[in-house]
Amino acid sequence: MAKFFNGIISEPMISYNDDQSIDFDTTAQIFSNLAHRGASGLFVNGFGDETYSLSLTERLDIVKCAQKAVEGTDCLVVAVVFATCLRDALWLIREYKKLDVKAMCISLPPFYQMTPHAAYQYLSAQLKETEVLTIVFNCREMDQFASPELLGRLAHEFPNCQGYKDATRDIIHLNKCLDELDDLKEDFSIISGSDATLFTHMAMGASASVSFMSVPFLDQMKDIYDYFKAGEYEKAWQAQRIVLKLRTFMQQFPDSSAYIYAMKYTAKINVKGTRHPDDMLYIPEEELRKFDRMVEEFGILDR
Repeated sequence: MAKFFNGIISEPMISYNDDQSIDFDTTAQIFSNLAHRGASGLFVNGFGDETYSLSLTERLDIVKCAQKAVEGTDCLVVAVVFATCLRDALWLIREYKKLDVKAMCISLPPFYQMTPHAAYQYLSAQLKETEVLTIVFNCREMDQFASPELLGRLAHEFPNCQGYKDATRDIIHLNKCLDELDDLKEDFSIISGSDATLFTHMAMGASASVSFMSVPFLDQMKDIYDYFKAGEYEKAWQAQRIVLKLRTFMQQFPDSSAYIYAMKYTAKINVKGTRHPDDMLYIPEEELRKFDRMVEEFGILDR
């Protein structure tokens, strides 16, 4: 079996109405734009900062919105199971199965540390609940990691455990994971979980990237991936450098504010709001003009 997860899997944000209800029309445009521009997948309900502000039933509605938006394309909807307890994680998995999702992603819960055996119980219970191909996700911001040994155990015990999304930015950790997965490497997908490390991850055998940067800058993330796959490593590295410069600038500002603003450059979609206070969307006008000049300098507006 070949690797199931490939290419740039975009991690889309959600648009909101003035009353902070979900703006499904604009959200569907975001999903459709990515699917029709060449994203290999949508990592839906995977942006942790935002997902934990959604109810469990709202997450189902967003998955249904994504499934409809990608119709007629090869874009895969990956339904993400972020939950604060095992009960909610298993409920989400069962409901996702009813929606006939083709792939899921699971992770350990945030906020508290689990013992090694509890971590195994938490993740293995989710894998037992579904036969759908599943990614295990180590999220750096949630500060709770499945160890290389646990990842290897899950991948060997559960045939549907077919991918690892590594957002640790820790090459030593990733090397240890690769050692645990060595006999499965022909089928198992290593997935880059940080836009800053796609080039490095691909050099270590990654077949895909889950990318928030790709929501406004899909072509730039695809450049890294496509050049590397073509063996044009210098071009891939130069493409990574552009992404790093954009990312460094954008991460000066709160939450996803710069990513929302950047949607005007390529997607031409007016994404509205978050469920955070308004100041989390504020970027000074002079900084917006710097952003405009940077995007123009990199030739992004000409593509």
